[in-house]
Amino acid sequence: MPRALAWFVVLVLALVPVAGVSAHQLDVARALANATAWLVTQQRPDGGFAGFSGESDPGMTVDAVLALAAAGLDPAQPHPEHGTSPVAYLASAANSYGQKPGGAAKLALAAVASGRNPRAFGGVDLVARLEQAYDRQTGLYDQQLFSNAYALLALAAAGVNVPEAAVQAVLARQASDGSWAWDGSTEPGAGDSNTTALVVQALAALGYADHPAVARALQYLRSVQAPDGAFAYQPADPLVGDANSTALVVQALLAVGEEPQSVDWRFALDALARFANPSGALRWRDDAPDDNLFATVQAIPALARQPFPLRAVVDPLAAAREPWAIEEPGCRSFPETGQSLCGAFLETWEQLGGLPNFGYPLTRAFYDPHLGLVVQYTERVRFELHRLADGSEVVLLGRLGAERLPTEPSQPFAPAEPSQASDCVYFPETQHNLCAGFRAYWERFGGLAVFGYPLSEEFVEDGMAVQYFERARFEWHPGAWPDRFDVLLTRLGAEVVEAGS
Repeated sequence: MPRALAWFVVLVLALVPVAGVSAHQLDVARALANATAWLVTQQRPDGGFAGFSGESDPGMTVDAVLALAAAGLDPAQPHPEHGTSPVAYLASAANSYGQKPGGAAKLALAAVASGRNPRAFGGVDLVARLEQAYDRQTGLYDQQLFSNAYALLALAAAGVNVPEAAVQAVLARQASDGSWAWDGSTEPGAGDSNTTALVVQALAALGYADHPAVARALQYLRSVQAPDGAFAYQPADPLVGDANSTALVVQALLAVGEEPQSVDWRFALDALARFANPSGALRWRDDAPDDNLFATVQAIPALARQPFPLRAVVDPLAAAREPWAIEEPGCRSFPETGQSLCGAFLETWEQLGGLPNFGYPLTRAFYDPHLGLVVQYTERVRFELHRLADGSEVVLLGRLGAERLPTEPSQPFAPAEPSQASDCVYFPETQHNLCAGFRAYWERFGGLAVFGYPLSEEFVEDGMAVQYFERARFEWHPGAWPDRFDVLLTRLGAEVVEAGS
C-alpha cells in the first residue's frame, strides 16, 4: 500500500467519533453547524420562516434572523434560490408586526443584529414605538414581562437610556423564589425559567449583572436544572428539561459571566447539544422527538455562546479566540494559549506530530459558516471536520498553503519538469518536485493525506528555503530539529487568526 494512502486510511479509521463518548466543545460546535445548515433549508420563498400556523411568521422569522446572525451568517443576504432575505421579509412586515411593543422590540433586535437602523426599519421607527409604549404608572413597556424583557433588550441594543423606574419595575416583580413569571405574577410557583432567563439577559444588558436580584434568579435557575444538565420550564418532580428552556438559560448564564460549560452548571451546553436530531434540527424534548423549528432557532444562539442582544452579525473566528480555560472530558488544556483540543481534533494533533507539527491551539473548535465546517486553528494549521458519504467523519487539514500563496506567484510556482535527482519524487497532478529533507518530512508525517500536493518548487523566501503545499508551507531550519529533518511548518494558522480572516 502506498505510504500516503496508508496514512489516509489510518486517519479515517482513527478519527471516526465513537458513540457514547462524553460531549465537549467539539460536539457543541458540531450541533451548531448541523442546526444552522438545517435552518437555512427552512426559509420560505418570501424570505420568512414558518410559524405555528405553517405560514411565514414575523415572530419566528425574527428568531431565525437572530439565530443566523449568532452563527455568523448575514440574514440580510438574499436566499440563493428565492432571491429574498429574511431581513427583507421582516422589513415588509414591520409596520403591522411592530404595532405591539413585543413585535416592535423583536424587530428592533433583528434590525440591530443585521446591521440595520432600528429607527428606520421598513419605514418604521421601532425605537419611537417602544418609547411611546412606556407606561409611567407601571414602569413597563409591555404588561407581559417576557415581552417587556425583549423591549429592554431592544432599547439597550439601540443605545437608548432606559428610565431607572423601568428597571425597578422589573425588580419589583421578582418572586420570592428568585423567578419572574411571564405575566408578572409573584404568586408562588408562577415563575418560569424562560421569563427569568430573558429578564436576566435584559438586566445584564442594562448594567445590572451584579445585582442581588440576578444572584437570586441564578439560584432559581439551579432549581429547575435536571440531573442531565438540561433545564425545565418550571420546578417539577421529576424535572424534564427541554431545548428552549435550556437555550435561554445558557444565554442568561453567559450574559452575567457564568460558564454554562462547567461542572458547576453540569455542562449545560452539552445537554443542549444532546437535543439534536440526525437532521441537524433540535427536538423540543425527548418525549417530543420531531424536528422543531422553534427549538432550533432558540438553540442556535446559545450553542454559539451568544447572549442577547446581538449588536452585529457575529464573527465566529473572533468569538472562538476567547480563552477557553475549561476542563472538559475528552480534552487537553493548553495554558500557554488558554485553549483546549478535544476529541477527533486532539487525536489528530497527537497522532500526526503534536506540538512541533501543529503548534498550540489558538481557538476553540467552532463552526465556520463560510466553510460550512467545524474547524479549529492551531499555530500552524486549521483542523477541519469533514463528513464522508457513509456518515462517518474525518479530520483534514485546511488548505492554508493554497490560501496563503503569494499574491504574485514567482517562477518557483510555475510548472516544473521532473527532477533527475534520486532523492526527488515528481507529482504530475501539480507538476512539482519534492526532494531531500522536505520529502523525508512529508513522507514521515502524513504525506498526501496531511499536507497535500506541492504547489511550488523548493526556493528561498524570507531568507530561508521553503516549499508550499496545499495544506502547509515547509521551512528549512538547519540544526533546529535534527530528529525532525530540520523542518518546521510556517505559522499559517496564526497568520489567519491574527489577521481575523
